Amino acid sequence: MTRSLTIAMTVLAATLGASRPANEARAEAVGPRVREIADRALRDVAVAVYDSASPVIYYNPDLMARFSPELRAFFMAHEYAHIALKHRRSGALGGEPGTFYRSLQAKELEADCHAARDLGQDGRATALAAAGFFAGLGQARNDLEHPSGSARAAKILSCLPPL
Repeated sequence: MTRSLTIAMTVLAATLGASRPANEARAEAVGPRVREIADRALRDVAVAVYDSASPVIYYNPDLMARFSPELRAFFMAHEYAHIALKHRRSGALGGEPGTFYRSLQAKELEADCHAARDLGQDGRATALAAAGFFAGLGQARNDLEHPSGSARAAKILSCLPPL
């Protein structure tokens, strides 16, 4: 494990007030143990599936490997944020046309913010790496479910703890 990924995982554990590995600490903070499952067929880097009894984070190890340790740590912190915030896709259903995607985009921004806050001062470089990555995407987005890169970068920066 690289130094920056180790720091990010340690920060997550410390943020949650635990001395156990970050995965266990994050899982306990949100309830039942969060399982992390590698899935090479996944078309996204990672996806959280909240279930009060058995939350799961699926991740594509091949796609993850394309990113720096800081970005990988942020992506996982983001997915754990979805679990902590109890995000479900079903809450985005109904309403006027476009409500579904606006709701999902709002949840993405909320998870970005939660991740940036949870990383805290010790994980600031991790959050800044994510903000830089998303800023580089500009107005581009992968799909209608995710906000633009610029919107995500701005949200991450606005949620960083003060120096």
